Amino acid sequence: MPASFLLSLLAGLLAAPPKENTISLYLTVEEGDRLVGGLTEKNFRLYEDGRPVAFRLEAPESPTLVTLLVEHSRSSWFYQNDIDAAVEAFLSAAPEGPWYSLVTFSHGNEVVKDFTRQIGELRAAYAELGAPMWQDIDTYDAVYEILEKLELLRGRRVLIFIGSGFDTLSARTLGDLQKKIESVNVTVFAAGAGSSLRGMYEPYLGTTARLDLTQAEAFLNMLARKSGGQAWFPKFETAYRDIARTVFLMLENQYRLVYETSLPRDRKFHRLRVEAFQITDDKRKDFRVRVREGWRR
Repeated sequence: MPASFLLSLLAGLLAAPPKENTISLYLTVEEGDRLVGGLTEKNFRLYEDGRPVAFRLEAPESPTLVTLLVEHSRSSWFYQNDIDAAVEAFLSAAPEGPWYSLVTFSHGNEVVKDFTRQIGELRAAYAELGAPMWQDIDTYDAVYEILEKLELLRGRRVLIFIGSGFDTLSARTLGDLQKKIESVNVTVFAAGAGSSLRGMYEPYLGTTARLDLTQAEAFLNMLARKSGGQAWFPKFETAYRDIARTVFLMLENQYRLVYETSLPRDRKFHRLRVEAFQITDDKRKDFRVRVREGWRR
């Protein structure tokens, strides 16, 4: 692991830590296809395990740390155009201000570019990637390791996953990943690669291959659902541009609810529920809230 990445971790550890029971909860509010902004504390209700919790509405934490985790394997060659298109779409849409890092994975992770505000540095680093060394796609291990690293850093943490969702040789299981994403405060957005080919060849696939496809999509949807993010499986390369713009628009319109949790550290999963609404002329209009399902403490 590069020394610069270790320095980033050290800087996060040395920053003033939040109080042990103080939680920042990130969410977006939607009405159909529209993101709803301008809401205040009176427009929200927060519940932990069904019990109402007092909170305050604050600006997002600083800095915003965005990591692109990109599949880079010999097995990815038949949907490599999807991966390339997705990476370019996100780099083109990335706004100034946040810090960005680029990590690739196959059999192990490689920090291609440590956190920087210079988008051009990420684009140049990706362009200079050599041919992948490994045939494996150890997706579960890759995501687990990145979540562990991001967990140590201070600020608003975002993971953008670009890849198929397939897993071939990970030491970590799907259950391990679910417990990890339930316990870390990282929002995950996933851009699934290879969806157009899946649709083309699915009629010719056997039972095992169909199950692998189903599990790959379910895995990426689980990461998004558990963390308050979203997963997409586009049929055309051009769709990645809209996906990238949507992700950064969602980040721009995220709300941050800060509260003191009374949940015990029992390593069990505790459910969250957030209501968002407006009351006009004594009539309540409810909105959809995209928020993590809960916490494992």
